[in-house]
Order: sequence, then structure tokens, then C-alpha cells
Amino acid sequence: MNWEQFQTEGDRVVRGIREGLQKRNINAGEPIITPFQTDEDIPIYNKIGNKLFWISVKTVSGEIENPIAQMPSNYKGWMCGEVESKQWVNPPALIIWYCIQTSLAWGAIVPKRPSTKWIIFPDRYGVVIDKRKTILTGKTYYLYPSYCVPPNQIISKEEIIAYIKKRI
Repeated sequence: MNWEQFQTEGDRVVRGIREGLQKRNINAGEPIITPFQTDEDIPIYNKIGNKLFWISVKTVSGEIENPIAQMPSNYKGWMCGEVESKQWVNPPALIIWYCIQTSLAWGAIVPKRPSTKWIIFPDRYGVVIDKRKTILTGKTYYLYPSYCVPPNQIISKEEIIAYIKKRI
């Protein structure tokens, strides 16, 4: 797999989740680029077309069958976004992780201030190599500090859908 295939994989997952939400009568829109040059994977609109919130989607490689018990080695939680990212100026309402191999989805509700509730991994300077990106590009990339959602903050696919329906 190369970098373009990796990006296509992510786009396919976002599209699949968006279509699943639309089948449940949720007005899930196309991804957008914000004025901060970050992407909003799935904006959610009300019936008259006003954006209510957005959902961040993360693809997961490997074979995850239990996201509460299974995490990549050395992780303290599921990575959900870089600490320095401009997306935290306008955080998503939800994060959805999707395992490509098992078709399992899980998520978390984003707190108003992630830093007060979620942990930061890895250390401040990103000394852990991002193996997947490094392999795909042939150039060394590091994992920079990211908010990580601890297992006790993980919710099921059903809880995600119920939360969205309450907000629309």
C-alpha cells in the first residue's frame, strides 16, 4: 500500500460511515475544509441545513475485536487528534474509530477541553516512529503529541448513534 492508497482507504471509511448515518435519517454531509485548513470528516446538519457539529473519523489497521481491551502496544488510549492541531479550536462532537479488518466501529464524545479529560501520548517531542506512515512513504515520520481517549471513555456504535439522534 502506498500513501495515495492509504488516503483512499480513509476516504472510503468516511464515506461508508456517512452513508450508514444517512440510512438512519441523520443529515450527514460531505467532508469540508475549514478556514484553519483542517478537515471535518462528517459535518452533521439539522433538517434545514444548519451545521450542528462534526464527527472525526479514524481508521485503524490491525484486527480489533474489543477496543476497550485491545490497543496498539504502548498506547494508553486510542489516538484521536494531534495536540497542536487547529481542529481543537473547533473540536468535533464525536470521534469514531473504524477497524477495516473487522468492520467494528467505536467512539468517544469529545469534552469541551480534551486536555482536562484525556491523556497525551507520546511525549512532547514525538519520539515514537509512526510505523504505518513511514512504511507507506519511505520516509521517517514520528507520532507527535496526540490526545488519547482512555478505555473508560470509549462508547459503542449504538451509543454513538443514540448520542447523534439526541443532538439533532
